[in-house]
Amino acid sequence: MTMHSVYQRVNNLSAFLSTCLFTLAALITATTFILQPTSEAVSQGSLLSVEHGSIKSRRTGYYGKLHDTVDLNFNVTADLSPIFHWNTKQLFVYITADYEHNSEAKGGRKIIDNTVVIWDRIIRDKESARLNLLNQRPKYPLRDYSKSWDNALPAHYTLHYDVMPYVGILTSGTAGQTTKASNFPTTKKAKAKTW
Repeated sequence: MTMHSVYQRVNNLSAFLSTCLFTLAALITATTFILQPTSEAVSQGSLLSVEHGSIKSRRTGYYGKLHDTVDLNFNVTADLSPIFHWNTKQLFVYITADYEHNSEAKGGRKIIDNTVVIWDRIIRDKESARLNLLNQRPKYPLRDYSKSWDNALPAHYTLHYDVMPYVGILTSGTAGQTTKASNFPTTKKAKAKTW
């Protein structure tokens, strides 16, 4: 009969403990899917409304080129507290503007789908998960890659969330959407000066 060395015993113990740890992590990850409410359950009672103001030309970027940005306000009422459970570390909540843009391509007209984040927030506890924002301004400017909103189709706004657990994979969903598409205001062209 041979005696096991100290190194073999430490190796066996560490292998057993790491197997137990990974099994526990897998069970925690599995319970995340069971405890996670559906997007339909979270969006019950959620309200998102957006009002467009005017389009303003602002100098942005490194070279100070003019971009048309949409001036808007939005209201959000949502209760995201059902998402929080013992494995939820924090929520990342954000609002997107989804719209299509007609673009002149080499082969003719081309429709381009756009999704732009206009606002976000990190929610760290259940008490802060009740959103009631009125006349909120966007955190990020709403501007199009083409520098103009002339060919932009109406936009839908959506409230999204990403759940960041202590252990497990990142899950996401939607908590609300505007009921109808919002038209962008028309761009006012500057009149040419005559002398």
